[in-house]
Amino acid sequence: MAKQGMSRPERTHTQPRNDQPPVPQLQGKEKHGKERAKPIIPGTSGPDLKVFHR
Repeated sequence: MAKQGMSRPERTHTQPRNDQPPVPQLQGKEKHGKERAKPIIPGTSGPDLKVFHR
């Protein structure tokens, strides 16, 4: 039995799933090394393509 204040959510109170594809993750040395990783997307590089979100 759930404690007071910790009620189980109803099936009707669910949030919609994310329809965006997952972001590719770094693997291997790039993830665990000390050097900066190369860009994931081929043809892009450097901070000149940095995106600032508002």
